Amino acid sequence: MPDDATARLVSKLVPQTPALVYAESELVETASRIQRMTSEAGCDLTYAMKPCTLAWTLETISPFVTGFAASSPFEARLARQVLGDRGNLHYHSVAVTDSEYEEISELADYMSLNSINQFQARQSQSTDGISLGMRVNPGISFVADERYDPCRRHSKLGAPIDALSNVESSELDGLMFHTNCESDDLRHLLATVNTVERRLSHLVSGLDWINLGGGYMFREGADISLLRQAVEILRNHADAKVFIEPGGAFVRDAGYIISTVLDIFDANGVDIAVLDTTINHMPEVFEYQFEPEVLDYQPEGEHRYILAGRSCLAGDIFGDYTFDQPLKIGDRVTFTEMGAYTQPKAHTFNGINLPDVYAFTKTGNLSLLASMTYEDFSARNGAHQLAYS
Repeated sequence: MPDDATARLVSKLVPQTPALVYAESELVETASRIQRMTSEAGCDLTYAMKPCTLAWTLETISPFVTGFAASSPFEARLARQVLGDRGNLHYHSVAVTDSEYEEISELADYMSLNSINQFQARQSQSTDGISLGMRVNPGISFVADERYDPCRRHSKLGAPIDALSNVESSELDGLMFHTNCESDDLRHLLATVNTVERRLSHLVSGLDWINLGGGYMFREGADISLLRQAVEILRNHADAKVFIEPGGAFVRDAGYIISTVLDIFDANGVDIAVLDTTINHMPEVFEYQFEPEVLDYQPEGEHRYILAGRSCLAGDIFGDYTFDQPLKIGDRVTFTEMGAYTQPKAHTFNGINLPDVYAFTKTGNLSLLASMTYEDFSARNGAHQLAYS
């Protein structure tokens, strides 16, 4: 869980809002814990870049992992820029074009193709520099909300497990699967491995590597013996390297979005507190309708507010919150657990600027990492092509 004391401190330190702050101590503590757990289970640990592609964050995580997992050419290039020759790069995408394959094969060490068609097409282009495998969909679901479920009915993610029954083991270097999302229950991973081993035993025995995917949070108290059992099942059938690639687990608790109350008014009996941030900066609040965690929220608090973003979208609402103390215009409101799927997904709808991004270092310094200017916004919107300014 994120540290409330750190949240209060960074809320006071940021010079202006909105701001997205990553705490180095939280990142290091979490990465160290995940490394210890996965090493104990016999896995090579990689970081899946999707939740946060901030270069400083990647550099902070890199000493604790054997490499990164990327899903686009831009992610792959950034990963290799940060890693240099120090670590390995896994690549998997729903589709890979000819030109992308040429680029990725120069950057990545392992590639998991998403379908038999994709695998056969890239196999004909294969070079000695990259190890080719496939993503398999084991067809078992653990996620209640199918928007998050990689194994949903008619899923686009991975070749259906039955489709691999006739694939020869000599054709594949490796297999990758990913069946969960933000789970604390490693029994799901063990069940997945049992399914893959039972139904694809003819493939597993000949593999060089197996990627277990991510979707697990590795919080304190997680039963790592279950992961160890999963690895042992695979190693009993293959002399393969086993990778696991958490993403959000590394960064979620390390991120805070700091905002300021711009206005408070009564709307039919409920106070609306308008903030200078917006769901533009936390798109999953709108996409998946979850209410983010807020510092000092008290379920039985006396003072109730609907926290709202400042865009003109009627649904730019964070949720209904109660506090022990009343909010005032100018107060800061801090959203915690904002380290995953915020920085790479934030956008500028309504022309509202992105948050400044900071690192809060272990030494207590607040360092500005990224800031978007009007010139960045205008260039992104093609204003440089206009004949006037």
